[in-house]
Amino acid sequence: MIIEQKTVDDLSKDDMNDFNVRSTMKKKLTIIIFSLIFAVINSGCARAQGVLQEIQQTGVLKVGMRKDAAPFGYIYGGKWEGICLELMNGFKEDLEQKLNRTITIEKLETILDEDSEQGRHRSVANNRVHIECGPNTIRKNPPTGVIYSERFFTAGTYLMMKPDRRLTVNPDGFLEGIVIGVLNRLLQK
Repeated sequence: MIIEQKTVDDLSKDDMNDFNVRSTMKKKLTIIIFSLIFAVINSGCARAQGVLQEIQQTGVLKVGMRKDAAPFGYIYGGKWEGICLELMNGFKEDLEQKLNRTITIEKLETILDEDSEQGRHRSVANNRVHIECGPNTIRKNPPTGVIYSERFFTAGTYLMMKPDRRLTVNPDGFLEGIVIGVLNRLLQK
């Protein structure tokens, strides 16, 4: 393959026009991409401001937690318990200082079924809860209206499998139709 090299002096008007069109298209594409990124970031900030305003007005922080996810969130003796409750109490105290008002926590149950109104991601995206705390998988592409915090209490669940089975397992799914073995006396089954 022979590639013809040209200097700027060798370029014809057609070559220059073609170059200008490509350059203009690249600039427009860059502007569009940055506009979309700004819109996404800005909408997240706007939503956060709306949530803070709602908490300021109502004095209520709506927290979603699963009641079957010990040690993160669970019911014991008819009361909510767990790491998430402790984290949310600390968050509430911080909010009280920043908003200069008393805040109460309204604990709402969230569940794994994302098709349900009580689904974890759906509860956040639809403003049923302000924040959700639990053993959540941090997805590369979170659902619209959901932003993840920094990771905490990271350990992970690992599946051992034959290399040819990796293609049949969707890590963002519910492992439907997949036969797995579990160890007795573990919380994750």
